[in-house]
Amino acid sequence: MKVAGTQLPSNLGNPYKSISVTPGSLLGLIYDGLTFVDEKGKLQPALATSWKSDGNTKWLFQIKEGVYFHNNTLNSIENIAQNINFIIQEKNRIYPISVELSSISAARPISDSTIEITTHKPDPMLPKKLSLMRIVDFTTWSTIGADNYSKEPIGTGPFFLKSWNEGGAVEFIRFKKHWANENQINNLRIYPLKDPISRIQALISGQVDIALGLSPDDIDLLKDNQLSFKVNHSKQVLAIALPNMNRKDSPLNKIKVRQALNYAIDRKSIVRDILGGHFNSATQGATRENFGYNKNIIPYDFDPEKAISLLQESGYDKGFDLILEVLVGLGPADSLIYQRVVQDLSKVSIHVLLKTTTYTERTRKYFMNDWSDIDAFSILWNNSPYNDTGRALESFSCIKANPFFCDEGIAKKIKKSSLEMNNKKRKEQLEDIMTEMNYLAPSINIIEYGSIIGLNKKIKNIVVEPTGVAYEKIRIAN
Repeated sequence: MKVAGTQLPSNLGNPYKSISVTPGSLLGLIYDGLTFVDEKGKLQPALATSWKSDGNTKWLFQIKEGVYFHNNTLNSIENIAQNINFIIQEKNRIYPISVELSSISAARPISDSTIEITTHKPDPMLPKKLSLMRIVDFTTWSTIGADNYSKEPIGTGPFFLKSWNEGGAVEFIRFKKHWANENQINNLRIYPLKDPISRIQALISGQVDIALGLSPDDIDLLKDNQLSFKVNHSKQVLAIALPNMNRKDSPLNKIKVRQALNYAIDRKSIVRDILGGHFNSATQGATRENFGYNKNIIPYDFDPEKAISLLQESGYDKGFDLILEVLVGLGPADSLIYQRVVQDLSKVSIHVLLKTTTYTERTRKYFMNDWSDIDAFSILWNNSPYNDTGRALESFSCIKANPFFCDEGIAKKIKKSSLEMNNKKRKEQLEDIMTEMNYLAPSINIIEYGSIIGLNKKIKNIVVEPTGVAYEKIRIAN
């Protein structure tokens, strides 16, 4: 099978440097976690067959036996404990997964197939977080070091890496000893093609079987060439962050101004005109599938008159200037979406200067909250890794290190929900928080985002999980 992907991961095969949740992510091919979140957002067993909590700070995970690494070494309960105890060390906070698992205090085997994980405080999301803890052969990792391991990764996943560059492609070979034993793809080549036009041309010409990262405008072209497509709903919300922590004199510090900007956006026309009706307009910082989504929230409908009225009440009857910085090229028609947002805001006298930036620079600004003259910026409510609103809510609160938005009252409620081990109670708490967040309007929530994947006709089943396309689950017509 040949795939037109988007780009190579900058970290190559280092499983700790990325918790990527894009369809093109490669780490899920090489590695397994203890759990995984399936296409529908449900938590499923992987290297762990089951788990249970004492309702407080101790978890027991039953570990699958007879699992092999690509180097034919058997996985063990001791190896998993070594993985976890290594990544939670303070010196490893440079790794995103270390931050995700910072609630863990220790992991220890208590039998040949059971591991006990203790946390500093109750953590109801721990089994979900462990879906992104990709297990390495720790003896080899310790021997050759992170850099060498990233070049020649060894996991327990459904494919093993043959080459990072085989005729311009990353090449994977089916791992016949994989515990799930469901893979029908013997050889997988993924060609990193940054240009979306090159990707769809490769699919149309028959050079590849799958093309990732396509645009809604490509769908008619796919149909004209007897090709099919899949719209992947990624359980993320594309938004514009409206910080209240950047400048003391920012208009965005006022709730009514942030609400006004939300009323100014015609989301339905964005979905219809730019996205061809293939995605949903956002009603909140969550999608319909997310745990904690509140179906009773009244969304910000398109109401320019209401927007103007709120601006006048806030002392901005003549509007104001706003510098908006965005990342483009990360999803379907995102550049056009931002341009439409600028047009809509101009109609209520918000004069926007639109700037683009690089992913590296954006990452630095986001983690440092160092925005200089930038008033607002593009962002995702990224509920995708765990299909849970709890993770994204923390990013839009005082809980985040160097926060861009802070409301002390809502932060206390988010912290309380993060400790609630009763699923029903926690869901109710998150739904209430989403309602309050909707009122506070820390962002313009535009659409429930995703991606478009082009397929040739022989692809009969393609599954996209939060960690990427599950190529091992693809079924091909005879």
